[in-house]
Formats: sequence, structure tokens, C-alpha cells
Amino acid sequence: MKKALRWVISAAVLLLLVVLVWQRRDDLKPIFENPSIDLAVIAILIVAGHFLNSAEFWVLYRASKVPVGFIENWMVFTSGLLGNLLPGQMGTLYKFRYMKSVHNLSYAKSGSNYGANLVISLGSSAIIGSVGAIGHMASGGDPAWIVLLVFLGLGVLCIGLLRVPLPAWSILRGKPARAAASFNEGWDEIRQNPRTAYTVIAIDVLKYLLTAWRFLIAFRLLGVDESFWFFLVIAPAAAIAGIIAFTPGGLGIRELFITVAALGMGSSFDTGLLAATTDRGVMLLSALVLGTAGYLYTGPRMRAVRPREPNGVV
Repeated sequence: MKKALRWVISAAVLLLLVVLVWQRRDDLKPIFENPSIDLAVIAILIVAGHFLNSAEFWVLYRASKVPVGFIENWMVFTSGLLGNLLPGQMGTLYKFRYMKSVHNLSYAKSGSNYGANLVISLGSSAIIGSVGAIGHMASGGDPAWIVLLVFLGLGVLCIGLLRVPLPAWSILRGKPARAAASFNEGWDEIRQNPRTAYTVIAIDVLKYLLTAWRFLIAFRLLGVDESFWFFLVIAPAAAIAGIIAFTPGGLGIRELFITVAALGMGSSFDTGLLAATTDRGVMLLSALVLGTAGYLYTGPRMRAVRPREPNGVV
């Protein structure tokens, strides 16, 4: 029932997005029928953002003593981007499978690295979003107190998650107990190495600055000229949507979060939705190109080591 409900909600969200965008298709036609250099800049910024995002995982892997190469990690990440356009987070599962096959990294430790990256990303989102909301209001923009409070609350939550150790899960037995213990071990390694967390936060902040620049261009293509502070709020809102989205590739959810963030900063519903759709169009093309390259690189490496995989090991 849960799976069926998720499919129904996903389909409803996507259908609503298609209907809303179709109703305003005349505003988008000039952008894609007569593409300007701005779309190319957006594409470059998307690739740069994905590259920085992959670098965050590389830092976390190296902190866990996983000998994954920098370019190799980039290719694993891009293959995951394309795979996550399929239902069931197939790209993330593919990345976990690759790290298990090629580097013998357990699924539990991959999960702990992934979870740590999510918490750190939420923390940097809180930093950038709060700075953006304060700067926007200080420069004479519309009041955005609710937006500011949301980001401040998110920051408090992240500090708590990073400071409080995970429970021992003593009620578990067998394979689930071993998986939980491995997850806790990887999480504790990251918590005990604040330098790693600070490095990932620094990379994430740079990524958000590039993302904010990207949205500035996307909004200007629709005739909206806002301060850079405005887009420092939009950028983390888009990232948070990608973290919690349950639709393939965050389709619909990401656009909804961007639209709501734009509304919270005083923009219109249509503007936020159309700007998010413009950005999404370029993102899908980038994911197709980069993801294909990623699979061409990682696929043969997985096949080469598969016969040596131990069976039944988490």
C-alpha cells in the first residue's frame, strides 16, 4: 500500500507540474526555440555543481580510508545522476553496488557516508539560506521572516544530529545488527573528524554560490531581476528538495520547493515555476550526457571484479 500510494502521489505531482507548465508554455518557447549563451552558462554551472557535489563524497570516502580515485568517484557520481531518473533511487543503489564490488565498501558504510553528506548538506543549506534571507531583507527586499526561521531551525537540527551519537540498536540480531554496527562505525568516524565536516561544508557552500548564480540567470531569462541574496535562498531550497524527494530525479518536488521559496521571498508563483522548469530542462540534458559517460566508465570496472565478490557479505 505504501509503494502504491507513493506512485500515486508521484504521478499526481508530475501531472500537476506538466499542466501548470503547459498553461505557460508560451513564456518558455522563446528560451528554448532561440537558445542564447545563457543556457550554455547554466549548463556549465550545472556540471560544475555536480562536480563539487561528487567531491564532497570523495572527501567522505577518503576520510573512511576508501581508496577511490577522484575521477573514478566523479564517474560513479554521474552514473548515479542518470540512474536516479528511474524509480526507486536506482542511481544511488548503483553507486552503493559499485563501491561494494570495486572497493569492498559495505552497504552500511556507504549508507553512513551518504547520511553524513545529507546532514552536512542540510547544515550548509541552513547557513546559506539564513545569510540569503538576512541579506535580502537588509538590502530592502520583502520580509522573509518565515523563510529565515525555517533555515535557522534546520541549522539547529543539524548541529544536534552531528553532536549526538547514534543509538546502539541492541535489539537487533544477525545481519541487521551487523549492518547497524557498520553504519554507526562510519558515522562515528565522520563525527570524530571535524576537519572532514568543515571541508565538505566549504565545498557545499561554493556549490550553493554557483547554484545561486545559475538561478539568477534562469530568472533573468524570464524577465525577473532580483539581488543575489534572493537566489542564496532559492539554491538551498532546491538542494533540500533533492534530498527529500520521492519522485524519480526529484521531478515535481524540486520545482515545488523552488516555487515555494520564491513565493516566500516575494516573487510570483508562475515565475518560480517557470524558472525551475528552465533549469530542469538543462539539468536533464546534462544528466543524460554525464550519466552515459559515467556508466561507460564504471560498468566495465564492475564487470571486471564481479567474479571475486564474496557472497552474502553486507
